[in-house]
Amino acid sequence: MPLCDHFEPTLTPLLSLKPLFLLRDGIFNPYERALFSGQKMAIASQRSPEEIRRLLQLHDLPQLTVVPGEAHTIKPADLIAAIANNIEQDLAFLSRDFVRPKKLLVEGDRRRVFLHRTAQVSPHAVLESSEGPIVIDAGAKVAALSFVRGPAYIGPGTVLDQCRFSHSIAGRQCRLGGEIANSIIGDFSNKHHEGFLGHSLVGDWVNLGALTTTSDLKNNYGEVRLQFAGAIYPTGTVKFGAVIGDYAKTAIGTLLNTGSIIGFGANLFGESRWGGHVPNFAWGGKSRYELEHFLRDAARMMERRNQRLSPALVEAITLLYRQ
Repeated sequence: MPLCDHFEPTLTPLLSLKPLFLLRDGIFNPYERALFSGQKMAIASQRSPEEIRRLLQLHDLPQLTVVPGEAHTIKPADLIAAIANNIEQDLAFLSRDFVRPKKLLVEGDRRRVFLHRTAQVSPHAVLESSEGPIVIDAGAKVAALSFVRGPAYIGPGTVLDQCRFSHSIAGRQCRLGGEIANSIIGDFSNKHHEGFLGHSLVGDWVNLGALTTTSDLKNNYGEVRLQFAGAIYPTGTVKFGAVIGDYAKTAIGTLLNTGSIIGFGANLFGESRWGGHVPNFAWGGKSRYELEHFLRDAARMMERRNQRLSPALVEAITLLYRQ
């Protein structure tokens, strides 16, 4: 089967700079799974071949054939619903560098905990594997008083600091605290303080200020519907929090209503409560992030993780800004 890049528009804030098959939805992303499986790869995409070419070039991937025809359209709730199954299936691709912990505090089956030899887990953290496996990758740290309930994946270099982390996926080099449940978090993102993130999708290079909290259940227990670009999209579920795009930021004490969609590069401040669709590069509630300032701030943030804002990335962000 070709790699899928067919997605509901509500996922656009996460996919402005990458195809869907590079979005981590388990221990790995679909492209990595295809490599491990020796699959002959082509792409089924709703985007133009030129746009796909630019995205592959941005990620230094080989040019792949784009095949015609429709594919199953992925919705935000689909990704959350697949967390457990994808983590379970991806266990087959783990390297021999993962071991079972012998001395850590594990509730459930110790054989369902997979700890990279270079990961550090405090003996005062609790790992609960009765509902699914737990995978803690290279260089990750789980500090004292953290609680991890599987299915869960903690990516390379990510730090859990007094964090309650359950049924979730975190990419590489994240800094996480507070309560996180049934969510997928990209690479280099921060939610280091108290606040609840539930049934949500968070992109790369996101910073959620202290006490930022999502609502993932309506008061009437009805189906959550997402607003995006003037259209309404049913989620098919009563539990859904937010889609938070790459490079988005929230001020301290930010409250996100059920079904919020926060655009790429949006900076939320000046109001405590946000909901609906916040457009790309929003600056507070009334203005737009100036491109020069956005690129300056992004470069500063990336330097803190020993990364750089490459010319190719500047070009891609500039193109997105001008659309």
